[in-house]
Amino acid sequence: MSKFSEYLPIYEGDRFCLMCGQACPVRRVTKNEATSPHGWALLVASVQRGMLQWNAETVDVLYHCADCGNCQGNCATDRPLPYAIQAARDEVVRLGHAPASVKAVEEKLRAWGNPFRQQTPDDRAQTGISGVCNRTQQSSVLFVGDAAYFLKPEIISAAEKLLNAIGVNATRFAAGHSSGYLAYTLGLWETARRFANDIAQNLKTSGATRVITLSTQDAHALQHVYAELGVSLPDGVNVSTLVDVLVNAGDKLKINSRAPQAYTYHDPSQAIRLKHHALNARVLATQAMGAEPREMLFRENLATPIGTSGGLQFTQPALAENLARTRIAEARAIGAEIILTDDPLDTATLEKYADGMQVMNLYEVLTEQLEQ
Repeated sequence: MSKFSEYLPIYEGDRFCLMCGQACPVRRVTKNEATSPHGWALLVASVQRGMLQWNAETVDVLYHCADCGNCQGNCATDRPLPYAIQAARDEVVRLGHAPASVKAVEEKLRAWGNPFRQQTPDDRAQTGISGVCNRTQQSSVLFVGDAAYFLKPEIISAAEKLLNAIGVNATRFAAGHSSGYLAYTLGLWETARRFANDIAQNLKTSGATRVITLSTQDAHALQHVYAELGVSLPDGVNVSTLVDVLVNAGDKLKINSRAPQAYTYHDPSQAIRLKHHALNARVLATQAMGAEPREMLFRENLATPIGTSGGLQFTQPALAENLARTRIAEARAIGAEIILTDDPLDTATLEKYADGMQVMNLYEVLTEQLEQ
């Protein structure tokens, strides 16, 4: 089931519109109009008109998009160009033009259930990759995902302590398992649907009515991407990030503030697509850090991705690194000593390129500052 034809009017309409160009983080670092919102729309429209064809060069340009949502978030008419670009990638894969890097990721996802680490059948059973569900029914589940499980497992423990502190009993769900976002954004929609259907079915089996995600990327997948793939979650299931759950807990979450330090907040991948996430994260950050963050220019509706969305870390590693290092430089330029963020994958990526900058995860900081 392809959505490519549905988005043909978007490519045609957006191919010469420059209004959201200033919001595109890829264009800011490449300085190339071909790798900008209107550039990608023009590319797809030109292929459809027979003026270009899909080949190694044109496909490479298409796979420069970070799928960050900034173009739609800064569009006066809310045109869904990011979704149209991902549909074009699905069409490219369907036509047999998938880059070698995409094929390599697909092999890992199909074999391991994640792009990070090979697992034995026993490992898959323990992490829930083969079953994805809990054997006992729970009203709330903590969607662990793959990045937290493999890259930042300490964040999982911190999240569970925070949930216990506010009286929420949430069983781990999909630990070590991809939500399907990566497959979706790479154009591997058949694989993405398989992940999405597995998760939807096992949510139904679990009896959960609330899914709490550690990752903004996973929240975006469950709230928005599954609908693009034609997959529905069970009726009555509510999806929210841990940030939102903690803010809504009110006085149940008792936090002692740290001694104030100069810090900034990095809005993680896909946060722009989650209503109130940026505001709620800053409420918690201010409570834990003892002061409001120093704000970088590109934040909230102009959030800057760091190569963790759009599959860039796999298809365009040099661009992904450039985005991450640019973010570190922006934080340093405003005098921040600490970069604080909530998403596990963004935390791990910022740590990788920190170059002396201290990187902290919001959930770990909140856990450290819990009233005893």
